[in-house]
Amino acid sequence: MLPENHHKKTVIFLLVIFAFSYLFLFFNLGSYSLKEPDEGRYAEIPREMVEQGDYVVPRLDYVRYFEKPPLLYWVTAASYKMFGVSEWSFRFPNALVALLCVLATFFFASRRFGSKTGLLSSLILTTSFGFFALGRLVTTDMLFTFLLFAALLCFYEFYRDRKRLFLYLFYAALALAVLAKGPVALILLGATILLFLLLERRVSFIKEMASVTGIAVFTIIAVPWFVLICLREKEFFQFFFIDQHIMRFLTSKHKRSGPPYYFIPVLFGGLFPWSIFIPRAVVRAWRTPEMRLLFIWSLVVFAFFSVSGSKLPPYILPIFPALSVVLGSLFEKEWQKPLRLNGEIIVYGIFFLCLALGSFAYTGGMLDTYLGTAISDAAASLSGDIRGFSIAVSVISLVILLVLVVRKTRTFRSLFFALSAFSVSVILGLMLHAHVIDRLNTTKELAQVINGIGEKDLVVVNYGSFDQTLPFYIQKGTYIAEYTGELRMGSRYEDTRDHFLDHDAFVRLFKSESPVVTVLKAKRLAHLKKSGIEDFRVILCQDKRCLIGNPSAVRNR
Repeated sequence: MLPENHHKKTVIFLLVIFAFSYLFLFFNLGSYSLKEPDEGRYAEIPREMVEQGDYVVPRLDYVRYFEKPPLLYWVTAASYKMFGVSEWSFRFPNALVALLCVLATFFFASRRFGSKTGLLSSLILTTSFGFFALGRLVTTDMLFTFLLFAALLCFYEFYRDRKRLFLYLFYAALALAVLAKGPVALILLGATILLFLLLERRVSFIKEMASVTGIAVFTIIAVPWFVLICLREKEFFQFFFIDQHIMRFLTSKHKRSGPPYYFIPVLFGGLFPWSIFIPRAVVRAWRTPEMRLLFIWSLVVFAFFSVSGSKLPPYILPIFPALSVVLGSLFEKEWQKPLRLNGEIIVYGIFFLCLALGSFAYTGGMLDTYLGTAISDAAASLSGDIRGFSIAVSVISLVILLVLVVRKTRTFRSLFFALSAFSVSVILGLMLHAHVIDRLNTTKELAQVINGIGEKDLVVVNYGSFDQTLPFYIQKGTYIAEYTGELRMGSRYEDTRDHFLDHDAFVRLFKSESPVVTVLKAKRLAHLKKSGIEDFRVILCQDKRCLIGNPSAVRNR
Protein backbone atom coordinates (compact mmCIF):
# COMPACT_ATOMS: atom_id res chain seq x y z
CA MET A 1 0.00 0.00 0.00
CA LEU A 2 1.06 3.58 -0.61
CA PRO A 3 1.90 5.60 2.50
CA GLU A 4 -0.75 7.96 3.84
CA ASN A 5 1.34 11.08 3.14
CA HIS A 6 1.48 10.08 -0.53
CA HIS A 7 -2.32 10.11 -0.69
CA LYS A 8 -2.43 13.49 1.05
CA LYS A 9 0.10 14.89 -1.41
CA THR A 10 -1.94 13.57 -4.34
CA VAL A 11 -5.11 15.18 -2.96
CA ILE A 12 -3.31 18.51 -2.48
CA PHE A 13 -1.87 18.36 -5.99
CA LEU A 14 -5.31 17.59 -7.42
CA LEU A 15 -6.81 20.56 -5.56
CA VAL A 16 -4.13 22.79 -7.09
CA ILE A 17 -4.86 21.37 -10.55
CA PHE A 18 -8.61 21.89 -10.14
CA ALA A 19 -8.05 25.47 -8.98
CA PHE A 20 -5.88 26.28 -12.00
CA SER A 21 -8.27 24.45 -14.33
CA TYR A 22 -11.25 26.40 -13.01
CA LEU A 23 -9.46 29.69 -13.66
CA PHE A 24 -8.09 28.79 -17.07
CA LEU A 25 -10.97 26.71 -18.44
CA PHE A 26 -14.24 27.44 -16.62
CA PHE A 27 -14.14 30.96 -15.12
CA ASN A 28 -16.55 33.28 -17.00
CA LEU A 29 -16.99 30.54 -19.61
CA GLY A 30 -20.38 31.80 -20.77
CA SER A 31 -19.72 35.52 -20.46
CA TYR A 32 -18.58 36.21 -24.02
CA SER A 33 -20.12 35.69 -27.42
CA LEU A 34 -19.55 32.85 -29.88
CA LYS A 35 -16.69 33.59 -32.27
CA GLU A 36 -16.74 33.36 -36.05
CA PRO A 37 -16.62 31.00 -37.74
CA ASP A 38 -15.84 27.82 -35.77
CA GLU A 39 -17.88 28.41 -32.64
CA GLY A 40 -20.93 29.45 -34.64
CA ARG A 41 -20.69 26.28 -36.71
CA TYR A 42 -20.11 23.85 -33.83
CA ALA A 43 -22.83 25.46 -31.70
CA GLU A 44 -25.50 25.58 -34.40
CA ILE A 45 -25.20 22.04 -35.81
CA PRO A 46 -26.06 20.33 -32.47
CA ARG A 47 -28.80 22.93 -31.84
CA GLU A 48 -30.42 21.89 -35.11
CA MET A 49 -29.95 18.22 -34.19
CA VAL A 50 -31.88 18.76 -30.96
CA GLU A 51 -34.53 20.83 -32.72
CA GLN A 52 -35.10 18.37 -35.58
CA GLY A 53 -34.38 15.14 -33.72
CA ASP A 54 -31.97 13.94 -36.43
CA TYR A 55 -28.63 12.88 -34.92
CA VAL A 56 -27.32 11.10 -38.03
CA VAL A 57 -27.14 13.85 -40.67
CA PRO A 58 -25.38 17.05 -39.49
CA ARG A 59 -26.92 20.28 -40.79
CA LEU A 60 -25.63 23.83 -40.61
CA ASP A 61 -28.19 26.56 -41.25
CA TYR A 62 -30.50 23.64 -42.14
CA VAL A 63 -28.15 22.61 -44.99
CA ARG A 64 -26.33 19.25 -45.00
CA TYR A 65 -22.80 19.61 -43.64
CA PHE A 66 -20.46 16.62 -43.92
CA GLU A 67 -16.99 18.01 -43.14
CA LYS A 68 -16.67 16.44 -39.67
CA PRO A 69 -17.90 13.29 -37.89
CA PRO A 70 -20.61 13.78 -35.25
CA LEU A 71 -19.05 13.12 -31.83
CA LEU A 72 -18.63 16.78 -30.86
CA TYR A 73 -22.16 17.49 -32.08
CA TRP A 74 -23.56 14.64 -30.00
CA VAL A 75 -21.72 15.69 -26.85
CA THR A 76 -22.85 19.30 -27.28
CA ALA A 77 -26.43 18.22 -28.03
CA ALA A 78 -26.42 16.28 -24.75
CA SER A 79 -25.28 19.42 -22.95
CA TYR A 80 -28.11 21.39 -24.57
CA LYS A 81 -30.58 18.75 -23.43
CA MET A 82 -29.29 18.94 -19.85
CA PHE A 83 -28.68 22.68 -19.45
CA GLY A 84 -30.57 24.40 -22.27
CA VAL A 85 -29.10 26.16 -25.28
CA SER A 86 -26.61 28.85 -24.30
CA GLU A 87 -23.02 29.92 -24.78
CA TRP A 88 -22.10 28.27 -21.48
CA SER A 89 -23.77 24.92 -22.24
CA PHE A 90 -22.08 24.94 -25.65
CA ARG A 91 -18.59 25.48 -24.23
CA PHE A 92 -18.94 23.34 -21.11
CA PRO A 93 -18.26 19.93 -22.76
CA ASN A 94 -15.14 21.31 -24.45
CA ALA A 95 -13.83 22.72 -21.17
CA LEU A 96 -14.63 19.43 -19.42
CA VAL A 97 -12.67 17.49 -22.05
CA ALA A 98 -9.74 19.89 -21.57
CA LEU A 99 -9.87 19.16 -17.83
CA LEU A 100 -9.86 15.42 -18.54
CA CYS A 101 -6.79 15.96 -20.71
CA VAL A 102 -5.06 17.75 -17.82
CA LEU A 103 -6.00 14.96 -15.41
CA ALA A 104 -4.77 12.27 -17.83
CA THR A 105 -1.47 14.14 -18.04
CA PHE A 106 -1.23 14.29 -14.24
CA PHE A 107 -2.02 10.64 -13.57
CA PHE A 108 0.21 9.27 -16.33
CA ALA A 109 3.18 11.44 -15.39
CA SER A 110 2.65 10.71 -11.68
CA ARG A 111 2.46 6.98 -12.30
CA ARG A 112 5.63 6.87 -14.41
CA PHE A 113 7.79 9.75 -13.09
CA GLY A 114 6.42 10.72 -9.67
CA SER A 115 3.64 12.97 -8.42
CA LYS A 116 5.75 16.15 -8.56
CA THR A 117 6.42 15.62 -12.26
CA GLY A 118 2.69 14.95 -12.68
CA LEU A 119 1.82 18.25 -11.02
CA LEU A 120 4.36 20.29 -12.99
CA SER A 121 3.36 18.66 -16.28
CA SER A 122 -0.35 19.30 -15.76
CA LEU A 123 0.25 22.92 -14.74
CA ILE A 124 2.47 23.51 -17.77
CA LEU A 125 -0.31 22.17 -20.00
CA THR A 126 -3.04 24.18 -18.27
CA THR A 127 -1.12 27.47 -18.33
CA SER A 128 0.10 27.28 -21.93
CA PHE A 129 -1.64 29.88 -24.07
CA GLY A 130 -2.66 27.57 -26.92
CA PHE A 131 -4.26 25.00 -24.64
CA PHE A 132 -6.09 27.74 -22.74
CA ALA A 133 -7.39 29.27 -25.98
CA LEU A 134 -8.67 25.98 -27.42
CA GLY A 135 -10.15 25.04 -24.05
CA ARG A 136 -12.38 28.10 -24.32
CA LEU A 137 -12.93 28.49 -28.07
CA VAL A 138 -14.62 25.34 -29.30
CA THR A 139 -13.33 23.31 -32.23
CA THR A 140 -13.11 19.56 -32.74
CA ASP A 141 -9.42 19.61 -31.79
CA MET A 142 -9.68 19.50 -27.99
CA LEU A 143 -11.94 16.45 -28.02
CA PHE A 144 -9.70 14.84 -30.64
CA THR A 145 -6.61 15.61 -28.56
CA PHE A 146 -7.98 14.04 -25.39
CA LEU A 147 -9.10 10.85 -27.15
CA LEU A 148 -5.81 10.44 -29.01
CA PHE A 149 -3.79 11.04 -25.85
CA ALA A 150 -5.99 8.61 -23.90
CA ALA A 151 -5.50 5.97 -26.61
CA LEU A 152 -1.73 6.56 -26.59
CA LEU A 153 -1.53 6.19 -22.80
CA CYS A 154 -3.71 3.07 -22.83
CA PHE A 155 -1.42 1.55 -25.45
CA TYR A 156 1.62 2.18 -23.29
CA GLU A 157 -0.03 0.84 -20.14
CA PHE A 158 -0.90 -2.36 -22.01
CA TYR A 159 2.63 -2.51 -23.43
CA ARG A 160 4.14 -2.28 -19.95
CA ASP A 161 1.69 -4.28 -17.82
CA ARG A 162 -0.18 -6.50 -20.32
CA LYS A 163 -3.53 -5.79 -18.65
CA ARG A 164 -6.28 -6.49 -21.19
CA LEU A 165 -8.48 -3.70 -19.85
CA PHE A 166 -6.03 -1.13 -21.21
CA LEU A 167 -6.10 -2.79 -24.63
CA TYR A 168 -9.89 -2.56 -24.78
CA LEU A 169 -9.77 1.06 -23.59
CA PHE A 170 -7.21 1.75 -26.32
CA TYR A 171 -9.59 0.48 -29.00
CA ALA A 172 -12.52 2.39 -27.47
CA ALA A 173 -10.59 5.68 -27.32
CA LEU A 174 -9.32 5.15 -30.87
CA ALA A 175 -12.86 4.54 -32.13
CA LEU A 176 -14.12 7.70 -30.43
CA ALA A 177 -11.20 9.66 -31.91
CA VAL A 178 -12.31 8.49 -35.37
CA LEU A 179 -15.82 9.73 -34.55
CA ALA A 180 -14.33 13.04 -33.40
CA LYS A 181 -12.27 13.88 -36.49
CA GLY A 182 -12.07 10.95 -38.86
CA PRO A 183 -9.62 8.25 -40.01
CA VAL A 184 -6.60 10.50 -39.49
CA ALA A 185 -6.63 9.13 -35.92
CA LEU A 186 -5.71 5.69 -37.27
CA ILE A 187 -2.78 7.10 -39.25
CA LEU A 188 -1.32 9.15 -36.40
CA LEU A 189 -1.57 6.47 -33.74
CA GLY A 190 -0.64 3.63 -36.11
CA ALA A 191 2.54 5.39 -37.28
CA THR A 192 3.52 6.29 -33.71
CA ILE A 193 3.05 2.77 -32.35
CA LEU A 194 4.88 1.19 -35.29
CA LEU A 195 7.89 3.54 -34.97
CA PHE A 196 7.99 3.03 -31.20
CA LEU A 197 7.95 -0.76 -31.51
CA LEU A 198 10.62 -0.66 -34.22
CA LEU A 199 12.92 1.34 -31.96
CA GLU A 200 12.13 -0.96 -29.04
CA ARG A 201 12.74 -3.98 -31.31
CA ARG A 202 9.35 -5.34 -30.32
CA VAL A 203 7.42 -5.26 -33.61
CA SER A 204 5.99 -8.68 -32.76
CA PHE A 205 3.98 -6.96 -30.02
CA ILE A 206 1.51 -5.94 -32.73
CA LYS A 207 0.27 -9.53 -32.68
CA GLU A 208 -0.68 -9.14 -29.02
CA MET A 209 -2.64 -5.99 -29.89
CA ALA A 210 -4.62 -7.74 -32.63
CA SER A 211 -7.40 -8.70 -30.24
CA VAL A 212 -10.70 -9.89 -31.67
CA THR A 213 -12.52 -8.38 -28.70
CA GLY A 214 -10.65 -5.08 -29.10
CA ILE A 215 -11.40 -4.89 -32.81
CA ALA A 216 -15.04 -5.67 -32.03
CA VAL A 217 -15.12 -2.80 -29.52
CA PHE A 218 -13.68 -0.46 -32.16
CA THR A 219 -16.17 -1.62 -34.79
CA ILE A 220 -19.22 -1.34 -32.54
CA ILE A 221 -18.32 2.23 -31.57
CA ALA A 222 -16.90 3.70 -34.78
CA VAL A 223 -18.59 1.99 -37.71
CA PRO A 224 -22.40 2.29 -37.28
CA TRP A 225 -22.66 6.04 -37.88
CA PHE A 226 -20.53 5.85 -41.05
CA VAL A 227 -22.71 3.03 -42.38
CA LEU A 228 -25.96 4.84 -41.54
CA ILE A 229 -24.98 8.13 -43.15
CA CYS A 230 -23.57 6.43 -46.26
CA LEU A 231 -26.91 4.65 -46.67
CA ARG A 232 -28.89 7.86 -46.20
CA GLU A 233 -26.64 10.27 -48.11
CA LYS A 234 -24.99 8.86 -51.22
CA GLU A 235 -22.72 11.92 -51.61
CA PHE A 236 -21.18 11.47 -48.15
CA PHE A 237 -18.49 8.90 -48.96
CA GLN A 238 -16.95 10.87 -51.82
CA PHE A 239 -17.10 14.20 -50.02
CA PHE A 240 -15.98 13.08 -46.54
CA PHE A 241 -13.30 10.49 -47.30
CA ILE A 242 -11.95 11.70 -50.64
CA ASP A 243 -12.44 15.46 -50.64
CA GLN A 244 -12.14 16.25 -46.92
CA HIS A 245 -9.34 13.81 -46.07
CA ILE A 246 -7.28 12.60 -49.01
CA MET A 247 -7.53 15.77 -51.14
CA ARG A 248 -7.17 18.04 -48.10
CA PHE A 249 -3.90 16.31 -47.21
CA LEU A 250 -2.48 16.05 -50.74
CA THR A 251 -3.54 19.43 -52.16
CA SER A 252 -4.13 23.04 -51.16
CA LYS A 253 -7.60 23.20 -52.76
CA HIS A 254 -9.12 24.21 -49.42
CA LYS A 255 -6.89 27.32 -49.29
CA ARG A 256 -5.33 26.45 -45.93
CA SER A 257 -1.80 25.82 -47.11
CA GLY A 258 1.40 27.05 -45.51
CA PRO A 259 5.18 26.57 -45.68
CA PRO A 260 6.80 23.45 -44.14
CA TYR A 261 7.85 25.51 -41.10
CA TYR A 262 4.26 26.74 -40.55
CA PHE A 263 3.85 24.96 -37.21
CA ILE A 264 7.17 26.07 -35.66
CA PRO A 265 5.87 29.51 -34.59
CA VAL A 266 2.50 27.91 -33.80
CA LEU A 267 4.21 25.52 -31.38
CA PHE A 268 6.28 28.33 -29.87
CA GLY A 269 3.22 30.51 -29.29
CA GLY A 270 0.87 27.69 -28.34
CA LEU A 271 3.07 26.29 -25.56
CA PHE A 272 4.29 29.70 -24.42
CA PRO A 273 5.50 30.62 -21.82
CA TRP A 274 7.15 27.17 -21.59
CA SER A 275 8.12 26.58 -25.21
CA ILE A 276 11.63 28.09 -24.90
CA PHE A 277 12.68 24.95 -23.04
CA ILE A 278 11.36 22.45 -25.60
CA PRO A 279 14.74 21.86 -27.32
CA ARG A 280 16.52 21.15 -24.02
CA ALA A 281 13.68 18.95 -22.77
CA VAL A 282 13.48 16.94 -26.01
CA VAL A 283 17.23 16.19 -25.94
CA ARG A 284 16.72 14.48 -22.58
CA ALA A 285 13.48 12.78 -23.63
CA TRP A 286 15.19 9.85 -25.28
CA ARG A 287 16.43 8.22 -22.09
CA THR A 288 13.33 6.24 -21.05
CA PRO A 289 10.71 4.29 -23.06
CA GLU A 290 7.92 6.54 -21.81
CA MET A 291 9.69 9.68 -22.98
CA ARG A 292 10.65 8.07 -26.29
CA LEU A 293 6.99 7.29 -26.95
CA LEU A 294 5.93 10.86 -26.16
CA PHE A 295 8.69 12.26 -28.36
CA ILE A 296 7.81 9.93 -31.27
CA TRP A 297 4.14 10.88 -30.92
CA SER A 298 4.98 14.59 -31.02
CA LEU A 299 7.26 14.12 -34.01
CA VAL A 300 4.72 12.08 -35.99
CA VAL A 301 1.88 14.57 -35.45
CA PHE A 302 4.09 17.58 -36.15
CA ALA A 303 5.58 16.05 -39.31
CA PHE A 304 2.26 14.76 -40.64
CA PHE A 305 0.53 18.12 -40.51
CA SER A 306 3.66 19.96 -41.67
CA VAL A 307 3.64 18.08 -44.98
CA SER A 308 -0.15 18.27 -45.30
CA GLY A 309 -1.60 20.58 -47.92
CA SER A 310 -4.05 21.91 -45.33
CA LYS A 311 -2.75 23.68 -42.23
CA LEU A 312 -4.48 25.40 -39.33
CA PRO A 313 -2.94 26.24 -35.91
CA PRO A 314 -5.14 23.87 -33.82
CA TYR A 315 -3.99 20.82 -35.80
CA ILE A 316 -0.94 20.25 -33.57
CA LEU A 317 -2.82 20.52 -30.28
CA PRO A 318 -2.52 16.70 -29.80
CA ILE A 319 1.20 17.07 -29.06
CA PHE A 320 0.69 19.57 -26.24
CA PRO A 321 -0.01 17.02 -23.45
CA ALA A 322 2.97 14.88 -24.49
CA LEU A 323 5.36 17.84 -24.62
CA SER A 324 3.99 19.08 -21.29
CA VAL A 325 5.11 15.81 -19.67
CA VAL A 326 8.54 16.17 -21.29
CA LEU A 327 8.82 19.75 -20.00
CA GLY A 328 7.48 18.80 -16.57
CA SER A 329 10.14 16.12 -16.25
CA LEU A 330 12.84 18.66 -17.11
CA PHE A 331 11.67 21.15 -14.48
CA GLU A 332 11.36 18.44 -11.84
CA LYS A 333 14.92 17.22 -12.41
CA GLU A 334 16.38 20.74 -12.46
CA TRP A 335 14.08 22.20 -9.78
CA GLN A 336 16.70 23.48 -7.34
CA LYS A 337 19.46 24.10 -9.88
CA PRO A 338 20.52 27.59 -10.99
CA LEU A 339 19.77 28.80 -14.50
CA ARG A 340 22.79 29.80 -16.50
CA LEU A 341 22.70 33.00 -18.49
CA ASN A 342 22.33 31.14 -21.79
CA GLY A 343 20.26 31.52 -24.94
CA GLU A 344 17.01 30.50 -23.23
CA ILE A 345 17.32 33.19 -20.56
CA ILE A 346 18.36 35.80 -23.12
CA VAL A 347 15.27 35.03 -25.25
CA TYR A 348 13.02 35.30 -22.19
CA GLY A 349 14.73 38.51 -21.16
CA ILE A 350 14.29 40.15 -24.55
CA PHE A 351 10.65 39.06 -24.78
CA PHE A 352 9.63 40.30 -21.35
CA LEU A 353 11.60 43.53 -21.73
CA CYS A 354 9.78 44.28 -24.99
CA LEU A 355 6.47 43.29 -23.42
CA ALA A 356 7.06 45.52 -20.39
CA LEU A 357 8.07 48.50 -22.53
CA GLY A 358 5.23 47.96 -24.99
CA SER A 359 2.64 47.65 -22.22
CA PHE A 360 4.04 50.75 -20.53
CA ALA A 361 3.83 52.75 -23.77
CA TYR A 362 0.27 51.51 -24.31
CA THR A 363 -0.77 52.30 -20.73
CA GLY A 364 0.70 55.78 -20.86
CA GLY A 365 -1.16 56.61 -24.05
CA MET A 366 2.05 57.09 -26.02
CA LEU A 367 1.03 54.49 -28.59
CA ASP A 368 -2.35 56.15 -29.16
CA THR A 369 -0.66 59.53 -29.52
CA TYR A 370 1.81 58.13 -32.03
CA LEU A 371 -0.89 56.47 -34.13
CA GLY A 372 -3.15 59.50 -33.90
CA THR A 373 -6.05 59.40 -36.34
CA ALA A 374 -4.85 56.11 -37.83
CA ILE A 375 -6.87 54.15 -35.28
CA SER A 376 -10.62 53.82 -35.56
CA ASP A 377 -13.15 54.86 -32.94
CA ALA A 378 -13.75 51.18 -32.12
CA ALA A 379 -10.04 50.60 -31.62
CA ALA A 380 -9.80 53.69 -29.43
CA SER A 381 -12.68 52.42 -27.28
CA LEU A 382 -11.01 49.03 -27.01
CA SER A 383 -7.76 50.71 -26.01
CA GLY A 384 -9.45 52.38 -23.06
CA ASP A 385 -11.14 49.18 -21.95
CA ILE A 386 -7.93 47.18 -21.63
CA ARG A 387 -5.62 49.81 -20.16
CA GLY A 388 -5.80 48.26 -16.69
CA PHE A 389 -4.97 44.86 -18.17
CA SER A 390 -1.95 46.41 -19.86
CA ILE A 391 -0.70 47.75 -16.52
CA ALA A 392 -0.86 44.28 -14.97
CA VAL A 393 1.07 42.74 -17.90
CA SER A 394 3.74 45.43 -17.61
CA VAL A 395 4.19 44.86 -13.86
CA ILE A 396 4.41 41.06 -14.07
CA SER A 397 6.86 41.33 -16.98
CA LEU A 398 9.13 43.53 -14.86
CA VAL A 399 8.94 41.02 -12.00
CA ILE A 400 10.02 38.20 -14.33
CA LEU A 401 12.87 40.37 -15.60
CA LEU A 402 14.07 40.80 -12.02
CA VAL A 403 13.95 37.03 -11.51
CA LEU A 404 16.09 36.58 -14.62
CA VAL A 405 18.57 39.32 -13.80
CA VAL A 406 19.20 38.61 -10.10
CA ARG A 407 21.55 35.65 -9.92
CA LYS A 408 20.29 34.32 -6.57
CA THR A 409 16.71 34.07 -7.81
CA ARG A 410 17.57 32.65 -11.23
CA THR A 411 16.63 29.01 -10.64
CA PHE A 412 14.25 26.63 -12.39
CA ARG A 413 12.00 26.77 -9.37
CA SER A 414 11.69 30.56 -9.33
CA LEU A 415 11.28 30.71 -13.09
CA PHE A 416 8.46 28.13 -12.95
CA PHE A 417 6.58 30.21 -10.38
CA ALA A 418 7.24 33.43 -12.33
CA LEU A 419 6.04 32.01 -15.65
CA SER A 420 2.98 30.48 -13.97
CA ALA A 421 2.19 33.85 -12.41
CA PHE A 422 2.56 35.50 -15.82
CA SER A 423 0.06 33.07 -17.37
CA VAL A 424 -2.37 33.51 -14.47
CA SER A 425 -2.20 37.30 -14.72
CA VAL A 426 -2.78 37.26 -18.49
CA ILE A 427 -5.69 34.81 -18.33
CA LEU A 428 -7.27 36.51 -15.33
CA GLY A 429 -6.94 39.86 -17.07
CA LEU A 430 -8.59 38.52 -20.22
CA MET A 431 -11.48 36.94 -18.36
CA LEU A 432 -12.09 40.04 -16.27
CA HIS A 433 -12.40 41.89 -19.59
CA ALA A 434 -14.90 39.42 -21.01
CA HIS A 435 -17.14 42.35 -21.96
CA VAL A 436 -14.45 43.43 -24.42
CA ILE A 437 -14.06 39.92 -25.88
CA ASP A 438 -17.84 39.73 -26.13
CA ARG A 439 -17.91 42.45 -28.81
CA LEU A 440 -15.25 40.94 -31.06
CA ASN A 441 -15.77 38.75 -34.16
CA THR A 442 -19.42 37.90 -33.64
CA THR A 443 -22.94 38.74 -34.84
CA LYS A 444 -24.44 38.56 -31.35
CA GLU A 445 -25.45 42.22 -31.08
CA LEU A 446 -26.83 42.25 -34.62
CA ALA A 447 -28.84 39.11 -33.84
CA GLN A 448 -30.26 40.72 -30.71
CA VAL A 449 -31.52 43.61 -32.83
CA ILE A 450 -33.03 41.15 -35.34
CA ASN A 451 -34.80 39.29 -32.54
CA GLY A 452 -36.20 42.61 -31.28
CA ILE A 453 -37.73 43.69 -34.58
CA GLY A 454 -40.80 41.60 -33.86
CA GLU A 455 -41.97 40.96 -37.42
CA LYS A 456 -43.56 37.51 -37.54
CA ASP A 457 -42.49 36.73 -41.11
CA LEU A 458 -39.11 38.48 -40.96
CA VAL A 459 -36.66 37.15 -43.55
CA VAL A 460 -32.96 37.18 -42.61
CA VAL A 461 -30.32 37.16 -45.34
CA ASN A 462 -26.54 36.87 -45.23
CA TYR A 463 -25.19 38.78 -48.22
CA GLY A 464 -21.81 37.96 -49.75
CA SER A 465 -20.69 35.76 -46.84
CA PHE A 466 -21.98 33.34 -44.23
CA ASP A 467 -21.75 34.51 -40.62
CA GLN A 468 -22.03 31.21 -38.80
CA THR A 469 -22.91 32.63 -35.38
CA LEU A 470 -26.05 34.28 -36.79
CA PRO A 471 -28.36 31.20 -37.03
CA PHE A 472 -27.46 30.24 -33.44
CA TYR A 473 -28.42 33.63 -32.02
CA ILE A 474 -31.64 34.07 -34.03
CA GLN A 475 -32.40 30.34 -33.69
CA LYS A 476 -33.67 29.97 -37.21
CA GLY A 477 -32.27 29.62 -40.72
CA THR A 478 -31.00 32.42 -42.91
CA TYR A 479 -30.97 32.86 -46.67
CA ILE A 480 -27.51 33.22 -48.17
CA ALA A 481 -27.06 35.54 -51.12
CA GLU A 482 -24.22 35.40 -53.66
CA TYR A 483 -22.18 32.97 -51.58
CA THR A 484 -21.95 29.27 -50.72
CA GLY A 485 -18.55 28.79 -49.02
CA GLU A 486 -18.50 25.76 -46.70
CA LEU A 487 -22.08 24.99 -47.67
CA ARG A 488 -21.23 24.45 -51.33
CA MET A 489 -21.75 20.69 -51.13
CA GLY A 490 -25.04 21.04 -49.25
CA SER A 491 -26.27 23.68 -51.68
CA ARG A 492 -26.40 21.06 -54.45
CA TYR A 493 -29.33 19.24 -52.87
CA GLU A 494 -32.72 19.94 -54.42
CA ASP A 495 -34.41 20.66 -51.08
CA THR A 496 -31.95 23.45 -50.18
CA ARG A 497 -31.47 25.26 -53.49
CA ASP A 498 -34.02 27.94 -52.58
CA HIS A 499 -31.87 28.62 -49.51
CA PHE A 500 -29.20 30.21 -51.74
CA LEU A 501 -29.96 33.36 -53.71
CA ASP A 502 -28.21 34.70 -56.77
CA HIS A 503 -28.01 38.46 -57.32
CA ASP A 504 -31.34 38.82 -59.11
CA ALA A 505 -33.22 36.67 -56.61
CA PHE A 506 -31.80 38.70 -53.73
CA VAL A 507 -32.78 42.02 -55.33
CA ARG A 508 -36.32 40.77 -55.93
CA LEU A 509 -36.63 39.56 -52.33
CA PHE A 510 -35.24 42.75 -50.82
CA LYS A 511 -37.54 44.97 -52.94
CA SER A 512 -40.60 42.87 -52.15
CA GLU A 513 -43.27 43.66 -49.57
CA SER A 514 -41.83 41.04 -47.20
CA PRO A 515 -39.88 42.38 -44.22
CA VAL A 516 -36.21 41.60 -44.99
CA VAL A 517 -33.07 42.32 -43.00
CA THR A 518 -29.61 41.62 -44.32
CA VAL A 519 -26.28 41.11 -42.57
CA LEU A 520 -23.25 41.99 -44.67
CA LYS A 521 -19.72 43.29 -44.42
CA ALA A 522 -19.61 47.08 -44.09
CA LYS A 523 -17.36 47.33 -47.14
CA ARG A 524 -20.16 45.79 -49.26
CA LEU A 525 -22.64 48.60 -48.64
CA ALA A 526 -21.31 50.61 -51.59
CA HIS A 527 -21.51 47.53 -53.82
CA LEU A 528 -25.12 47.04 -52.76
CA LYS A 529 -26.05 50.52 -53.88
CA LYS A 530 -24.36 50.02 -57.22
CA SER A 531 -26.31 46.79 -57.74
CA GLY A 532 -29.61 48.66 -57.69
CA ILE A 533 -30.63 48.51 -54.03
CA GLU A 534 -30.79 52.02 -52.62
CA ASP A 535 -33.93 52.01 -50.51
CA PHE A 536 -32.55 50.52 -47.31
CA ARG A 537 -31.74 51.67 -43.82
CA VAL A 538 -28.60 50.83 -41.87
CA ILE A 539 -29.92 49.64 -38.52
CA LEU A 540 -26.62 48.86 -36.76
CA CYS A 541 -22.97 48.22 -37.54
CA GLN A 542 -20.79 46.05 -35.32
CA ASP A 543 -17.29 44.68 -35.81
CA LYS A 544 -17.11 45.46 -39.56
CA ARG A 545 -20.57 43.95 -40.13
CA CYS A 546 -23.76 45.91 -40.76
CA LEU A 547 -27.43 45.10 -40.41
CA ILE A 548 -29.70 46.74 -42.97
CA GLY A 549 -33.43 46.49 -43.52
CA ASN A 550 -35.86 47.14 -46.33
CA PRO A 551 -38.78 49.54 -45.78
CA SER A 552 -41.12 46.75 -44.61
CA ALA A 553 -38.65 45.66 -41.91
CA VAL A 554 -37.87 49.11 -40.49
CA ARG A 555 -41.26 50.83 -40.75
CA ASN A 556 -41.86 50.56 -36.99
CA ARG A 557 -38.33 51.53 -35.93
